[in-house]
Amino acid sequence: MPIGNPKKFKGFRFNSQLYEDFKIIAKKNGYNVTEAFEKFMTSSIENGLSFLSAVKTENVESEARVMLAWLKEGGYWVSLGGGEQTSTMGRLFAAFTKC
Repeated sequence: MPIGNPKKFKGFRFNSQLYEDFKIIAKKNGYNVTEAFEKFMTSSIENGLSFLSAVKTENVESEARVMLAWLKEGGYWVSLGGGEQTSTMGRLFAAFTKC
């Protein structure tokens, strides 16, 4: 009799080149593909999905509109709650590069 909890089999279809590239990166970091997926899923559950392409366009657009309005009023620096001031133009540029 097997010891431990059996894992459920889940099948996924990927672009074959994407899968091979992922395998290479996983191996370079000391993981097999399954371990890399498990680590990604665990991290996603703990921290939420966190990668640049997941940025919602609405949020970027809203921030850009606020920064543009602030800039029009002559606000070249903005405090985002951390006490330190940030360049309005720099923040606007960062918002546009997220798109």
